[in-house]
Amino acid sequence: MTTEWEMPQTERTYLRELAARQAEIAALPVMEQRRQMWLDLNDARPGARPPVIIETWTFDRDFMPPDVFRCESSTGRGIEMQLLRNLRNHELIDDDKVIPDTFDIGWFAAIDEMGVALERTSANDADGVAAGFAFKHPIKNLKEDLALLQPAVCHVDREQTAAWQAFVEDLFDGLLTVRFGTGPMGSTMLTERVIELMGMEAFFLAMFDSPDEVHTLMAFLRDNALRVMRWSESEGLLRLNNGDQSSFGSSYNFTTRLPSPWPTTSSPN
Repeated sequence: MTTEWEMPQTERTYLRELAARQAEIAALPVMEQRRQMWLDLNDARPGARPPVIIETWTFDRDFMPPDVFRCESSTGRGIEMQLLRNLRNHELIDDDKVIPDTFDIGWFAAIDEMGVALERTSANDADGVAAGFAFKHPIKNLKEDLALLQPAVCHVDREQTAAWQAFVEDLFDGLLTVRFGTGPMGSTMLTERVIELMGMEAFFLAMFDSPDEVHTLMAFLRDNALRVMRWSESEGLLRLNNGDQSSFGSSYNFTTRLPSPWPTTSSPN
């Protein structure tokens, strides 16, 4: 992997402008009010009002259309997307999301989860926008194809991660704190993996035709998910997520009932 990222100076200047706007929004008094609202809800305080969140990713075609982007480099576009998602959420939606004063990054980790590729084909609508997809299921016959699945093989590139951290810290110096955030490594949604592997109809029929193999498959997926989780823990990749991280969908994790969050900056080593 490369450990260098490039973008023209014009994009760096523009991205710093976006970061400054995000920092200003994050400092608004209403953000502290919303943070308290989430704390009240998740700490189960009497009378807490549930926050309201709009899941903008469900209509990105309209929320994040191509014409809102200015960066042309792949590095700049990826950073721009992360910043604009927060800015446009506040400026166009203004729901109860707490806009962070951080720029979150993750680990450069490679996980061959099951030893088989989960490929899919997609179809576009009349405007050329992806409108649907279908999986190319690697398991055609459960009894015969179970042997295709192999235990997860995991690797983390700390040098690459450290280089990326240094790059964005230099880019956002004095504006946003760079913070590590980790979601679950691998998949903990076991039946979703089954559908990808063999399809829902085949899965339902297998429950009747080959129940022992279904139990074997589910046990493999369970053990494999635990294998990846334990690898993540043993490698020191996990970070507390009891702040403004989301736990699937639009539920944010603010709570005082768990340990205090780790420092917002942490070395990948």
